[in-house]
Amino acid sequence: MDVPVDSLYEGSNGHYYTDCQIARRLRTERWKPCIRQRDPDRRLVETGDGNLLLLIPTDTLPEWAELRIDDRGARIVDTRGPLPK
Repeated sequence: MDVPVDSLYEGSNGHYYTDCQIARRLRTERWKPCIRQRDPDRRLVETGDGNLLLLIPTDTLPEWAELRIDDRGARIVDTRGPLPK
């Protein structure tokens, strides 16, 4: 992958995040850091609604996840679209 992204993370909530997304959410206090383990690298954060979210590094994204880069930085987008009603 030849893009300005250092790391990709898989969340225990089924979503994927770039290091840029994680840093922004921690910086803006949408998430609060709880525990960080370095070997193996794992992060546990508290989300804005009070839930715990485990983030684990990954090298691959599922087919439905797309890496997009714009003026806000790099982010993962779910391309599956809304579920039918």
